[in-house]
Amino acid sequence: MSKRVATVLGAAAAAFMLAVTPASARVIGPGDTVYDDSPGHFYYERSCETYYSLSISRTRAVASKDKFSGHCSGHAWLRVMGDSLGEWRHGETGVRLTSPSGKFRWGYVKGCEDCYAYIVYAGPEW
Repeated sequence: MSKRVATVLGAAAAAFMLAVTPASARVIGPGDTVYDDSPGHFYYERSCETYYSLSISRTRAVASKDKFSGHCSGHAWLRVMGDSLGEWRHGETGVRLTSPSGKFRWGYVKGCEDCYAYIVYAGPEW
């Protein structure tokens, strides 16, 4: 009986720790600096001093690269989850996708093909 109680208490403690872990505890790619990590919006700088962002709601997702900062040659990359996980799309300065039926739940953003990808959950409409 004591093993069962210990297992239940351990699972409850783990669930509590996950529930109270701040968003700032997210894993960050090597050399990246995160400036905004909120529902529907993510803004960060890669080690090559270029800024990237993702704004995502249920109906649209926009990943962008600030072409006036830094010296990164990577594109803005975007991948979204609607009914299923879509393919990666990229553009030199950005990518914009829409979901007329409002099915976007979350998206990934990254600054190059092999870069670390950040997940961002859909926020309110903007």
